[in-house]
Amino acid sequence: MREPYWWYVIYVRSNTEHRAVEALACAYEKSALPYSVDPFCPESEQYFRGDKSRVAGKRYKRRPLFPCYIFVETDMPAAEFRKYFYCATSRSSDIIRLLCYGNTDEIALRADERRRLEYLLKGKRCLEHSEGYIVGDKITVTGGPLVGMEGCIKKINRHNRTAEIETELFNQKQTIKVALEIVSKTDG
Repeated sequence: MREPYWWYVIYVRSNTEHRAVEALACAYEKSALPYSVDPFCPESEQYFRGDKSRVAGKRYKRRPLFPCYIFVETDMPAAEFRKYFYCATSRSSDIIRLLCYGNTDEIALRADERRRLEYLLKGKRCLEHSEGYIVGDKITVTGGPLVGMEGCIKKINRHNRTAEIETELFNQKQTIKVALEIVSKTDG
């Protein structure tokens, strides 16, 4: 993506994230805009205990990181994106609205929030699982995107192999579940 670029966030109906991404991509292909537009649904790996997945060798499934939200990465300025968005989505029943900061006209995700998400997603648009261990009450993450972010972990569920972390999105705290495999726990 050429500089400068922005991320816009769109609220969609439940379980229609991928269909909404395809609709936006198709609408962009039909338009003759001189900008690059890349809609996507950030995903997270989640541990799956089903017998079929174990036989197939798949232990993790991908799920939307932020259910009911899709993102658009583009070099299109906000005013033009707003016009494009309303034209491109007027016929879609899956897309509900474009998010903005409170009562302002600011629709692009702020740079610090975007960089935080880019760091977690590592350019893959999927938050992969992490691994770590616990000594006493202290967790240490040894692999994956949560390395060095132990302070962001609010809760760990060892049975489901998940951790809850907090991040900011549009000036609101969002709790997201990420896959975290604890390989050992000692009382230290």
